[in-house]
Parts: sequence; structure tokens; C-alpha cells
Amino acid sequence: MKKYEEIYRKLREQYTDEEIADSMLIPEGLTDEEKEQADEELRAFRFKLLNEQTEEQRIYSDLLRLRYQFENYLKGGEYITEMSFGRQLEEYARILKRTKKQLSEDLDIHYTRLSRIINNREEPNLELTYRLEEHSGQLIPALLWWKMIIKKQEYILKKDEKTRIREAARVRNAVQFRA
Repeated sequence: MKKYEEIYRKLREQYTDEEIADSMLIPEGLTDEEKEQADEELRAFRFKLLNEQTEEQRIYSDLLRLRYQFENYLKGGEYITEMSFGRQLEEYARILKRTKKQLSEDLDIHYTRLSRIINNREEPNLELTYRLEEHSGQLIPALLWWKMIIKKQEYILKKDEKTRIREAARVRNAVQFRA
């Protein structure tokens, strides 16, 4: 804190408080035309950076984006079908520009099994999450892949009353507590 006070004292010798504040803050008074021009310049700069990216940089940034998507989704409450493990695995293949066949070979998993997982007809196992972690260069940890699977299981567990009732009917000698 003393360091900042010392810097402020030195600046105060040369400038007024208004001048110091103006130099530290972004001026707000842009007209609509100036704002539009600034937005266009920023957009052009971002496209220039995107066009200059190597394929490796593109893959790295897209995999980071996917990882952050996982993390944000897992923090949220409800299961979303669009965020299912299968759809995210398909997005992973798209990012890497791999076909399902190529990805199945990379992960040493039968093509039809991978296809069934992507189409949400079969549940992935723990071993697949380890392979995906390794395949992504540890950028997307096995734990995140596994939590994506668990999110769906949690949703099913909460919503499947029919199976809950059917299975409860099969139970004998259940423990009962009295309050």
C-alpha cells in the first residue's frame, strides 16, 4: 500500500487529480460512430490474429475452450442433452478434424462402440476417459470426462421414478426407522 501512495505523491507533484484519474481510466464519451469504428477495428484485429494462427494453435485454443465449457457446464445445475458426453466427444473429434474411424483407431476402441457412445446408445467406461485424457495431451483431464458421464447418471437417478418404484417392489425386509 505504501508503494502506491509513494507513486501517487510523485504523480501529484506534476499533475492534478483529474489528470491522474483521466490517465488511469478509459474515456467513456465515444459517439455511436466512434464506438462502431472501434468495434470494427477490434473485429478486424481479432480476425487477423485468427488467420495467423497455426493449426496447432487453433487445436490448442479449441481444446481449451472445450475444457472451459465442460467446467462451466459441470458447475451448473441441470443436465443438458446438448452437453452429453457423446456430443462432446463428437465435438472433440471435430476440433481435431478426425473422423470417427480415425478417432476410434487413436483410442483403440471399436468403431461401432465409439459410434454408439457418440450417439448416446452406450455408456462409456472409465478406461475411455483415461485414453481421452492422454489423447488430449492432458489438456482435458479424465476427471472432467468422467464428470460429464456422471452428470447424465445423476439426472437419470433423479428423474426415473418408474424404475425406482419397480426396483423398490423387489426389496424385502427393508430397514425402517421411527421418529
